[in-house]
Amino acid sequence: MRSTSRVVVTALATAATMVLIGACSGGTNTISSSPPADNVLELPLNGDIGQPPDPDVFYGGAGLMITTNVYEGLVEYQSGVDEPVIVPRLATEWQVSPDFTTFSFTLRPGVTFHDGTPLTSDAVRKSIERRAAVGRGPAYMVEGITSVRTPSDLAVEIVLDGPNSAFLDFLASPYGLKIMSPALMQANAGDDFGQTFLRTNDAGSGPYRMVTAEVGERYALEEYDGYWGDKPTFSGVNLSVYSDVSAMQLAFNNGDLAALVGSVPSAAQGDYAERDDVASYRLPTYQTGFIHTNMNRPFFADRETRMAFKKLLEPQVYIDQFMSEKAEIATGLYGKGILPDADDSITREYDPAPMQAIIDGLPADQKSIVLGHNSASVDDAQIANLIAAKLISMGLQATVQAYPSSQINSFADDPSTGPDVLFTSQTWPDAGNPYMWGHVFWDLDGGLNTLQCGDNAAAALLKNAVATNDSDEYARAARAYEDTGCTTTVSYVQDFVVAQTWLGGVAEAHAIAEPYTLDLEKLTVK
Repeated sequence: MRSTSRVVVTALATAATMVLIGACSGGTNTISSSPPADNVLELPLNGDIGQPPDPDVFYGGAGLMITTNVYEGLVEYQSGVDEPVIVPRLATEWQVSPDFTTFSFTLRPGVTFHDGTPLTSDAVRKSIERRAAVGRGPAYMVEGITSVRTPSDLAVEIVLDGPNSAFLDFLASPYGLKIMSPALMQANAGDDFGQTFLRTNDAGSGPYRMVTAEVGERYALEEYDGYWGDKPTFSGVNLSVYSDVSAMQLAFNNGDLAALVGSVPSAAQGDYAERDDVASYRLPTYQTGFIHTNMNRPFFADRETRMAFKKLLEPQVYIDQFMSEKAEIATGLYGKGILPDADDSITREYDPAPMQAIIDGLPADQKSIVLGHNSASVDDAQIANLIAAKLISMGLQATVQAYPSSQINSFADDPSTGPDVLFTSQTWPDAGNPYMWGHVFWDLDGGLNTLQCGDNAAAALLKNAVATNDSDEYARAARAYEDTGCTTTVSYVQDFVVAQTWLGGVAEAHAIAEPYTLDLEKLTVK
């Protein structure tokens, strides 16, 4: 199933605004703030979340701050570490059959949903059925389930139609299955499986309940008194929507916001990092920068041209010039640390000669190329313009074109309408597993292969790897995809978080697979 593309949105600012922000964040004005007297944490959302905060629908970025704090899954990735460690959440223990087809879970006793309904194995079964019925982007994670057995209230067995060594990662993903109150969902099912209800309400069991959902304005969370875990420090969290990153920075600099999570422009990160009156963090994520070519347009229809273009690229230069505060050169074809037991290292060779020879051999009416980027990404625009200048010097007519996220998302339906090259400096997989990485970025039915550039042989190797959990097979799949010339992996990108000095627990509240969000119940006052 094709899912919705996820690209981080950082609002563009005018030159005057950028000067103002630079002065405020890097000048002599002191940033001063105190813990909230009403115990309600104020945090920003960089633009509206774009989709309802329904975990069976939401498949974007900023809204994870809501869905991962209001809802819970059976397992999750441990926060505060730099590798994908799966730990208990609503399940306390589990067993996996040797053939990766049966997954048995023991549920946590004493858990209730926000309406007071107790957690049982039947709630798990009905949540799986609901996700499949809604059929939106995250539904692929339950498509292979053939049966859900409920031998007791606190025991559940999930049976798959074939081997899937990544299934626990499916469940641990921030977009993975979230368990909902069966009573609430039955009472508010309507004719859309409760989708209308969950636009402004929740059916979760997490440490916070959603009490306000005003699209484009704010979302408000309130502590759930019946939560099974540790009591959160903050009784509430206000998530105000900002349409302009400069206004968001000013609010933080004025002490009105507790933190900026992953939404600080690259140009401002160095200034914040040098200040003593704020706390800054560079936290690990699976965000990655890519440069994609479009095999469905004439210029890059053949592999030779795509491979020649890869040799023209200089990833370290782009990082040094535009992303030095938040990124490092990518060394592997998978995300950082995702394939530790096999060699997925990237071979880079800078040689403009093959590309120059191809350009010199083209007729005049074929010497044009469009380089596309997200209209809200400053970094992507800068990289695109730098490469365009290089191509122009080599004799091409290179045009840089900005596209809104909605248009980029639509390219997969007809990639010939897309640009010849697409820059995505910050996007991420569904989870920290090599299959989930390869599937979303490389497979033609993966959600983030926007330009539909891929290879059936690579896809077959990836399917073999997930059935056997063979690291070497995963590496072979990566090599096969690299050999298509479709994508150049540029950088590993961190979450840059700047917080008021009184806010504690920031690093401990951040999970590697959940960019642009924090586990709010782990935040404290220093």
